[in-house]
Amino acid sequence: MTSVGYVVPPNYTVGSDKSQAASKNQNPNDPNMLTTGAYGNAFELAVNSVTNSDGTTTDTLTYQNYAGQNNGSFSAVSETGSGGDLATAYQSLLASMQANGETSDAATSQLKGAFSQLESKSQGGSADATISGGGMLVLAGGPVQFNGISAYQNGVVDSIINDLTSKLQHDSMA
Repeated sequence: MTSVGYVVPPNYTVGSDKSQAASKNQNPNDPNMLTTGAYGNAFELAVNSVTNSDGTTTDTLTYQNYAGQNNGSFSAVSETGSGGDLATAYQSLLASMQANGETSDAATSQLKGAFSQLESKSQGGSADATISGGGMLVLAGGPVQFNGISAYQNGVVDSIINDLTSKLQHDSMA
């Protein structure tokens, strides 16, 4: 389970107290800068079906979501759920998200719609499949770095952004 949320801090250099912040344009999250690096809303729901040595199957659902505003807040979620069939994996995924406070009406609705598409695309979980949607704009020039979160969290957010943008680009070419 990974969930990272962040609010871009205000630009204190505009105020009268210059001791409150770094110099203008030194902070990548400075509102005077063009963007935090990635904005929009994109998601992916994928199923990976594995046949175990005893002949049973395990379906693993992976859900990734990124929501970000230009010079605003962002959140990134990556969650998995597994089960003996697709329905059980879906219930496991929902339970994990609820336990970690990652469910909202929008996320639940998005998951429900994606899951029904995934059911038919994966033939009930018997084949690997991915559903993605939304749109995201990512500035070129390397990894997205956010101040105020750890290097590990930056790596997680980067990974989610890269996974989603590559999937969205792949889907748009297909």
